[in-house]
Formats: sequence, structure tokens, C-alpha cells
Amino acid sequence: MEELVVWLLAAYGCSSLMVTLANRWISRMAERADQSCVHYRLLLGNSEQVVEYAVRRLQVRSYWSGTPIRISYVDYGSTDDTCGIMAVLKRAGHLCADNGEEAAAVPAVTIDLRRTGEWERAM
Repeated sequence: MEELVVWLLAAYGCSSLMVTLANRWISRMAERADQSCVHYRLLLGNSEQVVEYAVRRLQVRSYWSGTPIRISYVDYGSTDDTCGIMAVLKRAGHLCADNGEEAAAVPAVTIDLRRTGEWERAM
């Protein structure tokens, strides 16, 4: 009989914990819907080695902070596989197109991933 009481108390405790966690998750999602989106613009130029890491890092940071993000990019004539990587990320839904009029109207956090050494040699 005592074992049944212990099991019932444990089940009640677990269920109340689950309800509390669900309520917090729902309230966090409601707050997230009210927040405005943060726009990140990536400047790319032969950035194949760092671009995917940067996009994934922004997504993880967005997930943990609860802030929705939008990522766009501008390519400055990449000769490596940067364009291919960006096409794959765009197909997966991680990026959005960067329209000229829309890009000028929305304030964005700019992240420069261009390889400065190659630009200095080219100049």
C-alpha cells in the first residue's frame, strides 16, 4: 500500500513539473511572437571556410536567446565554393534573398566575412 502512495506522489510531481514547463514554454513562444526580427547581412568574398559556421552560430544564438532572426547575404565576386554553399543554405531555408530596395529600408547588423588578405592582394 505504501508503495502505491509513493508511486502516486511521484506521478503527481512529474505531471506538475511537466505542466509548469509547458506553461513557461508557451509564454516564451508568445513573447517571441511579439518581438521584432533581427536582420543580419553577411558580406561574402571567398568565404567558403567560415560562412556555414557563421550561419549555424547565428541560428543557435537565436534559438537560445529566443529572438527571431533573418539572414541575408551579399557576395562580392567569390571564386571559390561560397556560392554553392549559399545555394544549399538557401534551399534549406536558412537564408533569404537580399533585394536592393528592401535591404536599404531595413536596418541590419552587418557581418563582414570577406577574406581581407585576398582583397589586399587584388588591389
